Amino acid sequence: MTSLLAIEASTEACSVALIYNGKESEDFRLLPRAHTRYLLPMVDQILSDYGIAVADLDAIGFSAGPGSFTGLRVCAGLVQGLAFAADKPVVAVSTLQAIAQGEADRLGLAEGNVLLPSLDARMDEVYWGEYCYRNGIAEPLTADSLRSPESISVVAGENSVHGFGNGWNYISRFTVDGALNSIDVDVYPHAQAVLKLATLAFQRGEYVTAELAQPVYLRDSVAWQKS
Repeated sequence: MTSLLAIEASTEACSVALIYNGKESEDFRLLPRAHTRYLLPMVDQILSDYGIAVADLDAIGFSAGPGSFTGLRVCAGLVQGLAFAADKPVVAVSTLQAIAQGEADRLGLAEGNVLLPSLDARMDEVYWGEYCYRNGIAEPLTADSLRSPESISVVAGENSVHGFGNGWNYISRFTVDGALNSIDVDVYPHAQAVLKLATLAFQRGEYVTAELAQPVYLRDSVAWQKS
């Protein structure tokens, strides 16, 4: 039975989740610009609740991105530190896949539904993902990408199509053929979804050592300006 800690901090929300001896729990909080202060205490608390340490786990999973550069760096740095100190493997999970997985589970969607998570990437761009819900898992149809809103084309065919995330605030600039079944811009990735996806990936042998656990930005560089 896999025991795994999952950490998510790629948006204004941050969360940690844990599965140990078949018992699962999550601590989710909306904490804009406060991840650095709260994330480690949240990890310490959930481990304390179970009476265990990182050394008692099989692996650590984390939401690798795309998302907030600061949040991704904070999360990856914490995961690297915990994993290196305890000599534990790390499983990276797509933030967009975590959004798709969490919302599909929450809504109880049927097999074959198309899931389109999107986050506002700023600079007039969006992070874009395309997934299909199969066997209870949000499986990727294409690789996550950084796109201009005008490049997004959605065709609502025979399968139900659902849009998730604040990237859908740009829908007036998307090309949408047909009616989507639902759009919810007010959603966040959850560590509970990261936990589910990371557990499956770990069981398939898809993990890396601590030093190889890196954020996935999708944008090569960002110009920082000082006023």
